[in-house]
Parts: sequence; C-alpha cells; structure tokens
Amino acid sequence: MRSASKLESQLSTLFTETFPAQLPKWFSQIIANWTWLIMPAVIIVQPWIGWGYWDDAYANTASPNFFFYVTFMVMGLEILLQLLALPGLHARQKSSWHLLYYSAFCMPLYGVVRIFSTENSIGPLCGMVLLAAIFFYMLFQIKPWFKKSA
Repeated sequence: MRSASKLESQLSTLFTETFPAQLPKWFSQIIANWTWLIMPAVIIVQPWIGWGYWDDAYANTASPNFFFYVTFMVMGLEILLQLLALPGLHARQKSSWHLLYYSAFCMPLYGVVRIFSTENSIGPLCGMVLLAAIFFYMLFQIKPWFKKSA
C-alpha cells in the first residue's frame, strides 16, 4: 500500500506541477462536469471498441489465443472499476476518485496485453499510453475537489 501511495504522489507531482496546472476556463468546466462525460464512454464507447476488436480478430485469425481473452478481461476490469466509481463521482467521494485512478492503469495494461494477442499491435499500445496520460492529467486536476470520506 505504501508503494501505491508513493506512486500516486509521484504522479500527482508530475501532472499538477510539471505539466501546466492552470487550465483555461472552458476546459475547467469540461473537467468539472466530466463525470457526466464518462458515462457514455463506459456504457457505449468501450463496449463498442471491444465488439470491433472481437469482430476484427475473428475475421483475421483462425482461432484467438489466450491473450485475446485476457485483453477482454482487462477491458472488463476497466469498465467495472469505472462503473463502480460513477455513483460516488457525483458526490465527490475520494473512494470513487481512487477507483478511476486504478482504472487508468488498465489502459496501458490493455495495450501491453494486446501486443501478444494480435499482430501489429504497437499502435494500440501507444494510443492507450497517450490516452492514459491524458486521463491521469484530468484526474489529478480534479483530485482536490474530492472529499476524504465516503
């Protein structure tokens, strides 16, 4: 647990002090209301991406390997963590913030596992690392808005 909090503090320093912490007003409004933006992503976009990946993999390969199924487990874990975080996000509970924090680690993990599941998968890894960096940036910008207790 101590190493997890140390990593969180290092990421917090990176995304609040190293990168510009002063956001334009319009972007601050987006981040302030992003709990409403995450719902369509969890409910619609991620399953749609999963379905496209499933369809593409079965069209291009004779039989998917073990990592193909692990990819879907990682994606399912990310969706589950984000769904569990949704009720507390509107109440600005710290526990919900931590669930989103953990779900952000699933993004690069998904990219790494996908390397082993299909050919030519370095692109999704780079995309997921970039997406995770953006997600972490937004997440650490709103961290002070969340209360300590549930």
